[in-house]
Amino acid sequence: MELFGIGWMEMIVIGLVALIVVGPKRLPQAAQTIGRLFGYATQQWRNIQAEIRRPMENEFIDIKGEFEETIQEITDIEPLIEITPKQNRKTK
Repeated sequence: MELFGIGWMEMIVIGLVALIVVGPKRLPQAAQTIGRLFGYATQQWRNIQAEIRRPMENEFIDIKGEFEETIQEITDIEPLIEITPKQNRKTK
């Protein structure tokens, strides 16, 4: 199983390197800071997605409304149209 494209062995190596670089006393604080940064980045990404999605959803609602109006107009006109079979024409 992979997390963010990183396997479990890579995660263990990253953890060991972090333990050596940061030290055992500061590792919990560093992990907490990284967790907060990751949470902040995730929230910002969701905000960006929402900002992009909102106008698209509004445009979709407008187009859907126009489409439904067109369908209703066709439905209203349909009974008024007299359907006749094609006349056979001979070509000379």
